Amino acid sequence: METIPILVSTQDDNQDVKGLFSPSAEIVVREIPLDKLKENMLKVCNQLAATVSHVQQVGQFKLKEVSIQVEISAEGGVELIGTAKLGGKGAITLTFGE
Repeated sequence: METIPILVSTQDDNQDVKGLFSPSAEIVVREIPLDKLKENMLKVCNQLAATVSHVQQVGQFKLKEVSIQVEISAEGGVELIGTAKLGGKGAITLTFGE
């Protein structure tokens, strides 16, 4: 099984502040199965594509680009960053354009 090394936080999920560089985070390298990461990334991207496909124009403005930030969990999950409380410093930015 092919894996990819990823730095992840193993902090408690009950904390208000999350992210790779949170003060209480313990950073470890985890070997994430590549197939699982691919599957989860594809799932999130497909769901986002379905969500934004209906927003091609707002007023006089056309949508040219969509940027999102995701984090990879210690289990290989791909999670959207949806609040300002998350530490986006360790995020992956995906930018989609036409």
